[in-house]
Amino acid sequence: MTDKGEKQMKKKLIAAFIALLLIVPAMPFPAHAAEFTDMNGHWAQKEIKYLYDRNIIGGYPDGTFKPNEPITRAQASAMLIKALKIPLAENPNIMFKDVSKKSPYYKILATVNEKGILRGDHGLMRPGENTSRAQMAAILRRSFNIPFDSQPTFVDVVPAHWAYADINGIAKHRIAGGSEGKYMPSQSVTRAQFSAFLTRALDDSMKLSRYHSYVSQKGKTVEQNGFSYNINNGLVKKDLKTAKSEIILSKQNFEPVDGVWVSYMEDWFDVIVYNDEVFIPYLRAIGQASELPMEYGIIRTKTERFTGPKDSMIMSSLFGETMRNVFIWNDRIYYTNEATKRDYYRTPNIPKDSKLTLNSVAMNGSDRKKEHDFDARILFYEDPKEKSFIPNENQNNASVLYDHSTMYYFNKTGIYKYSLLDKKTSKLSSIQGKHMSVSDTQLIVIGQDGKKYVFKK
Repeated sequence: MTDKGEKQMKKKLIAAFIALLLIVPAMPFPAHAAEFTDMNGHWAQKEIKYLYDRNIIGGYPDGTFKPNEPITRAQASAMLIKALKIPLAENPNIMFKDVSKKSPYYKILATVNEKGILRGDHGLMRPGENTSRAQMAAILRRSFNIPFDSQPTFVDVVPAHWAYADINGIAKHRIAGGSEGKYMPSQSVTRAQFSAFLTRALDDSMKLSRYHSYVSQKGKTVEQNGFSYNINNGLVKKDLKTAKSEIILSKQNFEPVDGVWVSYMEDWFDVIVYNDEVFIPYLRAIGQASELPMEYGIIRTKTERFTGPKDSMIMSSLFGETMRNVFIWNDRIYYTNEATKRDYYRTPNIPKDSKLTLNSVAMNGSDRKKEHDFDARILFYEDPKEKSFIPNENQNNASVLYDHSTMYYFNKTGIYKYSLLDKKTSKLSSIQGKHMSVSDTQLIVIGQDGKKYVFKK
């Protein structure tokens, strides 16, 4: 063999060896999962043993499993082929720019690509690239035909994220969880994590005990888990499949208070749905239509028909403060209160700002934390029935809007964005706002000039 031929042969052997290393950790070695030297007491020991016993995953020649090592796209593909018992494509014709047909894992990648489990971009499969937690969610959802899900779950996965519905889908099926409300979609998935997620997808008895969302949904009508919730002479729960409706909480569930006018469950009130609970604003006043409300609070009840004692579901104003602009996020109740009470009576368009404080409390109303001070324009959403009482009855400022993990607000100096995740504020524009709304990708602002302004989220 010539020197040139010998060099070419060495290059081929090195390339084949590197390619083999990408797959080998997914293959079983003759060491029992319970005997891996680095797995004693590990949180995923049971799941790894489950896969090892079924020849889906193995350890390394030195007797370790390396649970915290990232898993590559090639390794994940090899595990899924074994787990789903998918026969390899016999004569695949697909060409990859970064995977030779002579590669030992070419057929594996060609098969998962053909099945739509793992997809490449522009002819690249990136076999040695670490798999992110977002990619893992998409791969598992496709592999096990799990439906997309639009209900928000994690505080760090917003609707604009490319894998939003994939991540929600596997979370709803109790395959994947997070930490402190976060999913960390861009982080590389470890061998232990992928093993746990794959085991839960394969065996219902291994799934997480429950699904939990960390982001509430708020609106006039909220849809969740096949039901809708809204206020119409009470809290109405509607089965979206059968169209059957029932009132699960009514005004009759509350005792009257002498000398105090209380407004419960008006049809134009928002509902806030958080897992199996519904939160509804209420207000109290001395007299009726002659005094300012003295208290804004929230009613807390279950998504099933209420059968408890009257008034047991009321969370009154906490710490003597009003509770406006309520939102529930990461197992805490967020609300604003005014630093100085003003007489806004019958004046829906006061061209002034008011200093608001964003507070949060634990779900039982304890552990109050001051989150943020900011100025907001004194504007309130309209009550369609009694327009003369606009500023007082509505619990929501038109100048404050929550969206997943962001609070938008405007004042006389412009439009602002406050992140609940990193506690940072940024200015979006100097326009004078009047109303705001959001889509999955945009913030829409109607200005005082009547014009529509659109900002990319």
